[in-house]
Amino acid sequence: MPPSKQPDPRLHAFGMHVRRLREAQKLTVEELAEKGGMSFRGVLYIEHGHRNPSLTTLLNLARGLKVPPSALLEVFDAPAVGNFE
Repeated sequence: MPPSKQPDPRLHAFGMHVRRLREAQKLTVEELAEKGGMSFRGVLYIEHGHRNPSLTTLLNLARGLKVPPSALLEVFDAPAVGNFE
């Protein structure tokens, strides 16, 4: 893992959302990485809030999870999570 610096709360919320979606489908990190054409470590860093995924990565995650890309960002629709001003 990268240094133990606290992750950005938005990245942490996103990572937890990805993890919940993955676990709901009973996928391992390895399986999601393979289905999305990503590395195991890349998925792990995202789930732990240590990586800011690019648009391409968001699309790969959506493909691996078989969800629309918008489903990955819906975590920010909730007022408590989306309000980081």
